[in-house]
Amino acid sequence: MDNRTVRTREAGKGTSVVYINGYLNSLLGEEVAQVVHEVLDTGRPRVVLNFEGTRLINSIGISFIIGIVERMTERDGTLAFCSLNRINQELFRLTGVSRHIRAFDSEEEALAFFARSS
Repeated sequence: MDNRTVRTREAGKGTSVVYINGYLNSLLGEEVAQVVHEVLDTGRPRVVLNFEGTRLINSIGISFIIGIVERMTERDGTLAFCSLNRINQELFRLTGVSRHIRAFDSEEEALAFFARSS
């Protein structure tokens, strides 16, 4: 069993899925940012952040997500979110993050979007 709180998988055509499990705070946020940077450095410009295992996000976690959005923009990448619970959807709406990111109900929907746009 993999005990890490962040894991990735390649989903074809330059796309990676990053699974975030746990409370998204400074420690987990730093790990997520590092993983996304590594994915970009390997030439995979499309990233889906899967929040299915993320119950809560604090203000520092939001700041890491904003940093990831900025990094993706700088690198001409495309970022999508999926499997957000209602609380986190509202948090991203209130902070304005949702204006810059496509959010999908499921990972399959996000990957289908990337497949259509590639």
